[in-house]
Amino acid sequence: MIQKKAIDSIYKKFRKRPASPDELDIPLLFEKVPMEAGIEIDGENLVLNSVDSNSPFHKIPVSHIHAILDFDEAVAIVLHSSIIFISKEDGSVSVHLREIGLTLLDRVRSMLTAQA
Repeated sequence: MIQKKAIDSIYKKFRKRPASPDELDIPLLFEKVPMEAGIEIDGENLVLNSVDSNSPFHKIPVSHIHAILDFDEAVAIVLHSSIIFISKEDGSVSVHLREIGLTLLDRVRSMLTAQA
């Protein structure tokens, strides 16, 4: 699996969506991922049929995708606050959710509470 340091660098590198969905490497999903993943394009959405239809990761607007990346064992779909990894071997899906850091206001409140 991909290490935390690599995941953090992916979030930093792909903070913004591309100017156009045409810049995404969508063919990579169909070339490298097995049929078991059940990937299809439905209008303006990327559908992962192997993911439960009640999941927010079942149908993803293509306009929300920041990047599609190729790794040794998986293909990654990078979104703002998550990365979907699809195994090249069996089409299984795993999701990394980005940790939400404390805001400046939260840190100040915590310091003031600790001093009291």
